[in-house]
Amino acid sequence: MSGRDALILDDVFEVIQKDPDGKKFDRVSRYVCRSELYEFDLTIDINIDIYPLKVGDKFNLVLATTINRDGAPETGKYDETFPTIAKRETLMDEFEYVMYGLIYKYKPDTGAGAVRVEVYASFGGLLMKVKGDPAKLAVLEVDSNVYLLMRKV
Repeated sequence: MSGRDALILDDVFEVIQKDPDGKKFDRVSRYVCRSELYEFDLTIDINIDIYPLKVGDKFNLVLATTINRDGAPETGKYDETFPTIAKRETLMDEFEYVMYGLIYKYKPDTGAGAVRVEVYASFGGLLMKVKGDPAKLAVLEVDSNVYLLMRKV
């Protein structure tokens, strides 16, 4: 498997709204974003102490099955084989904000006449929903682990 095969989604998003339902937590904001390339709609919770964003900011978001540059699967253990402990370069070296989570829901959305899907993930309680073309999101499967990597552009 090549490193490119490990990338599930790679697009640039623009922040459209911040905390659309009001502020719920001191250190977390919910952002509503729209992608440039694939026209995905994204709603995502971000720890603003670590990675603050504002309306109008653009960022590159990548979802990947592994952080290994060569696309090699991980052992699933945080031990001496884990890339950062083994002092190997990873995809994380190219990004500013990284989370690891689980896809927990995949739901068809036929509203507004277009066939789209909604994919939900949890990153330690920080939630993400991405809505878009089923052909582009079909590889995201319920109960699969995923890395989310972000950098401002």
